[in-house]
Amino acid sequence: MSSHEAVPDWINLSNAMDNTPLKRNKGLLKLFFFISILYVGELLVGYDGTIVGNLMALDTWNRDVGHPDASKIGLLNAAAYIVGFVCGPFNSWIADRFGRSQLVRLFGLTIVIGTILGVVAGISESHSYALFVASRAVIGWGNTALIQGALITIQEIAHPRYRPIIAASWDCFWIIGNFLAAWVTFGCSRISSSWSWRIPYLVQLVPAVYILVAVQFVPETPRWLLAHGREEEARAFLIQYHGNGDEADEMVNFEFEEMKNTLLMENAVKGLSWKEVWNAPGNKHRLFLAGFTTFMPQLNGSGIISFYYSVVLKNVGISAPSQITGIGAGLSMLGLVNNIAGVWSLKYFRRRSMVLITWPILMCGLAGMAAAGARYEASGNTNTAAGIAAVVMVWLFNIPAQYIGPFFYSYPAEILNYTVRSKGMAVWNTVNQATGAYGAYVNSIALSAISWKYYLVYIPLLVFQWIVAYFFMVETKGYTLEEIAIAFEGDSAAVAQVDNRLRHEMAVTDINGSNTSEKEKDLATTAVLAV
Repeated sequence: MSSHEAVPDWINLSNAMDNTPLKRNKGLLKLFFFISILYVGELLVGYDGTIVGNLMALDTWNRDVGHPDASKIGLLNAAAYIVGFVCGPFNSWIADRFGRSQLVRLFGLTIVIGTILGVVAGISESHSYALFVASRAVIGWGNTALIQGALITIQEIAHPRYRPIIAASWDCFWIIGNFLAAWVTFGCSRISSSWSWRIPYLVQLVPAVYILVAVQFVPETPRWLLAHGREEEARAFLIQYHGNGDEADEMVNFEFEEMKNTLLMENAVKGLSWKEVWNAPGNKHRLFLAGFTTFMPQLNGSGIISFYYSVVLKNVGISAPSQITGIGAGLSMLGLVNNIAGVWSLKYFRRRSMVLITWPILMCGLAGMAAAGARYEASGNTNTAAGIAAVVMVWLFNIPAQYIGPFFYSYPAEILNYTVRSKGMAVWNTVNQATGAYGAYVNSIALSAISWKYYLVYIPLLVFQWIVAYFFMVETKGYTLEEIAIAFEGDSAAVAQVDNRLRHEMAVTDINGSNTSEKEKDLATTAVLAV
């Protein structure tokens, strides 16, 4: 058994759902429904995450919030990240103590409150900007709660055969939300009143209310139930949703034994402190990668386009609201195609290789954006061809940036074993919010001060990220969620010891023998060679 190569022998186990038409597989259909609720949450995060960038193109919004300068725009966007940074550890505690779904409920509630605060901005001229900042701050807490809770939930409830593709599809819904925000804003841009921006902002209430209602049907994850001593409920979850109601399903029996014994050996039921988590073998590496794999996408230059593409386009002479929102809508459509391609790739290609290939392409894209901007500036802001080239380079840069996006949402949660999963996602959130706050605030000021030259700042940063990824990123393709620990700790991983014991019991037990007990037969049936 190699510590670095994943050979997914578990896929050879028979599963009740395999031979059941989807329309008759009620358990799997319900599971997909639960996951779809979480996807709607990410769609809303994507919608909200780019709505301000779209509203910035509208004269009515700028008028109603007091024509904020670059510094105020930066603070407005950074407010969500600052609050998210502070709330990350609290979210982690909620997830471990009260369950993963509580964070999803918190998300829906904060979106409702934050949206209401935002749409009343502009009614009172003296407080309009402050109200909108407050709106962004409240929503910022909810966004981090959703991401921390939902990413963990998806990893922990998905069927092993579908987990990689389901987790990777998460980012596609961010792009769909981005797409909807762009087109709704484009459609409302011709309204001359304040409703041109209030309608796009109010739209957030619809999915938020749906989530608040639908999340009531989402059960707790079997791993959380096991860690809290609720074994019967955990097994019932696996039987219903992973085995389509078949109690004798081999995959269900294997999953239950692997989860239960691995959690016991990891002392997950004890609820380890931060100090104990940090000192456990392999956890420093896990926590470092959890933080590093959000540092990479946050500071690879794509944030300039996500939040400030309006400014990017204005810097090359494109200033009409209909042009800016139309280009943004087209960019979001391309992004969805790129994301789907990235999800497909994660099913077949090695994760580490995808990152190492994509990063040099991003470097070339930033250099191209800078070159086009320099030509436009050198012409005295009259070179139309250079302006068009800048738009093309924005699109070409976004292709690899959005293609690799699904990886950065699936990888952090899957490399963290149960003991450190919520705490590791708190580390992920802390780095995510800190770097996001930097990008949201500094990008605005830097673009205003040095324009296209700012793109060049990210190139040496990308070089540094590539080097770190080359030496420290761990390949996870092919492992089950528990068995990913083997990629970090080899044979000393708790799950490896569990699987070794099961393999030994299978070897010494003659399940066809007349003297073999039914209990021994069942245990041997659930055993599988460790990957």
